[in-house]
Amino acid sequence: MNHFLMNPLSDAGTRARYLRVGLAYGVIWLITWYSARLLGQLGGASLWFLPGGLRFAVIFLLGWPGVVLELVTVWAVSAVDFFGSGKTFALLSSAQMVWLNLQWLAPVAGYALVLLPLRSWLQTSWNFKRPLHTSLFLASALACAALAALAGAFGLSRIGAIDVTQVTSIWASWLVGDFVGIVTLAPVLLVLVGPRLTRYLKGTALADVQPNKPLTVRYAAPTVLIAVASLLLVFALPTALKLTADLPFFTLLLLLPLAGLALRYGLRSALLAVVLLDSGLVLLIAAEGQADMALRFQLVMVAIAGMGLWLGGVVDARHDALQRYRDFSYASNDLLWEADAQGRLSRISGRLAKHIALPVGRHWHIVLAGGEPAQLAAIESHWLEQRPFRHLEVAVPFAGRVTRWVALNGQPVWNEAGDWIGYRGTAVDVSKPRRARALLRSYNQLLQDQVAARTHELENSQRHLQVILAAAPVGMMELDAQGRCCYINDTASTLTGYSVRQAQGRPLLDFVHPDDRRQVQEVWRAQSLGDSVQRVEFRLAQTQRWCALSWIHLNQADAAMRGSVLVLTDATARRQHEAQLWALAHHDTLTNLPNSSLFKDRCAQAINLAKRSSTGAAVFWVDLDGFKAVNDTLGHAAGDQLLVQVAQRLRSRARDSDTVARMGGDEFALVMSGIGDVTQADKLAAEIVASLAQPFDLKEGPGRVTASVGVALYPWDAQTVDALIRCADLAMYSAKRGGKNKEQNWRSSGLAPLD
Repeated sequence: MNHFLMNPLSDAGTRARYLRVGLAYGVIWLITWYSARLLGQLGGASLWFLPGGLRFAVIFLLGWPGVVLELVTVWAVSAVDFFGSGKTFALLSSAQMVWLNLQWLAPVAGYALVLLPLRSWLQTSWNFKRPLHTSLFLASALACAALAALAGAFGLSRIGAIDVTQVTSIWASWLVGDFVGIVTLAPVLLVLVGPRLTRYLKGTALADVQPNKPLTVRYAAPTVLIAVASLLLVFALPTALKLTADLPFFTLLLLLPLAGLALRYGLRSALLAVVLLDSGLVLLIAAEGQADMALRFQLVMVAIAGMGLWLGGVVDARHDALQRYRDFSYASNDLLWEADAQGRLSRISGRLAKHIALPVGRHWHIVLAGGEPAQLAAIESHWLEQRPFRHLEVAVPFAGRVTRWVALNGQPVWNEAGDWIGYRGTAVDVSKPRRARALLRSYNQLLQDQVAARTHELENSQRHLQVILAAAPVGMMELDAQGRCCYINDTASTLTGYSVRQAQGRPLLDFVHPDDRRQVQEVWRAQSLGDSVQRVEFRLAQTQRWCALSWIHLNQADAAMRGSVLVLTDATARRQHEAQLWALAHHDTLTNLPNSSLFKDRCAQAINLAKRSSTGAAVFWVDLDGFKAVNDTLGHAAGDQLLVQVAQRLRSRARDSDTVARMGGDEFALVMSGIGDVTQADKLAAEIVASLAQPFDLKEGPGRVTASVGVALYPWDAQTVDALIRCADLAMYSAKRGGKNKEQNWRSSGLAPLD
């Protein structure tokens, strides 16, 4: 939360803003208070206490100034109501008046008792995109409502307004009314009004602040229209069918349009819809005279508020995650592309998309017709064999009939049935590096012309060239006709880890990491007769750094001029950046296990392997029993240690070809190929259960959990990735219902088969 200064009323401008906010708050409080009383007098029911939502929001947003503002407002409204009912000043000195004042002000104290410590602990505005914050909100709303109801019911009994036997029923009714008012109104105020109120009280003009735009800026009009139409339909339907007695049941249908609005527009639309739907329920119930079913309608209102809050937060969190990964992709690539199995471009995006002349729907052969034959043949080869390809440089037409060169990366894509559906990939503009290589080629030709024309100046020219190469910001190396180093500049010496003396006479492969020598040797041999600039990437043997090598062969008639000229650039930073992005998107940060996205991909690979080899595959779904108790007793740090150790034990049970993943929370999953029958799978699952039942050595003390394991086998239990995971998940829940600390396979679980 944006905290105010230690003394928020230190200057006249701040005091004036607080005064205006206080007056506006008092007016809104009066409107909500008397509108509820008016609805009760018109035949409706007191379904909610909207001032409770106002009280919750103002105390959380403003802290102690909010408590003072609420106390003044409640005392003023209560005093007006007291004297308006015919009471005299003589009652002010009575003992009953003391209890009456406590009955007015004690609920505010109850709210403050819950919210002020919570406000200090959160240190930020309530983020309903996080499940923890949503849970804290609902728990604090219930606690505030319970304390206020307890104080109010006790005060009413002390002043003689109710009998002692009525305290419990009054407390329950008061609690539900306050809770409904809080969960309906407070989230809207915290999300939509809170940030603007904070900036206003601090003296920041709203026009000077870049607004935090929602995912869809035009959500208000459709939200209002859909909410109003849904209310009218839900109330008209039982009336037309003469089912007025079942009206609370029909109002549950309002959850459907609420879910649709949350999925379409996100949290802000969902919160606005909650206020509209709950308000409409109160008005229409008053019009229908359904006060005898008040509790049922209150439960419906709580369900509406809860769904709007949870689902809207989940949708906004999902949108944020998608936007984050989309930003990563755009930051690391110039172009993103997709093509179908027939080779037709289906989608392009990225920074260069608006400048590129790539017609969607055209075959890549036509689009890339201007590329080099060797590169196009390489793409064709990978495409036919459905293999990934990287750093294939092709010419791409840009706007204004300008051609640029891009390094093309592609990844084949399969659907859940194992059918190949096309390619998805990225491209990076490499026009400048190509121009540099062209310059190198031109410079090489220039050197040859100069040598032929001015042989007598060879010594001076060589000395001049050595100075240039020594000062070049890239590594330069020359190989003789036998492929041995005869020249290396200082930059290349630093990059390779060999001094000038150590590098002399060494073949090129001595500089290459042993794991990459075969690749470099094949590329070098394939291009040994060409006279164009070639390129390959590999790790260096001494420094372990990644190196991008460009070279040109000197096939001259004069034996003294034969050999190769090499340019080396450091590609380590780019390689590390690509690896970090891939790991971020596909691994769990705590356990370093694959996440659910990568696990599904590995499941698809296991199914494809099982299809080709006519064997089976098994998915094991592992859920820890008693993990919450470890968190509650030993702390969340101990819980994290336990999860890491669980991941280690599961890895120890898996083969190198198997995949262990963390699916979220305390759930893990394994996929194993080559599983031929249920007996083998059950034995492995039993070993997992036994392994996880052993105590864990934690810093805070020994931790104990058990595990419930569900097993599903391909192809006997399911044919697709999602169905196989679903079967394993349901089998796990069957194991939990059967007593936990056991394994259960889908076939013997007794559950109905999936479609």
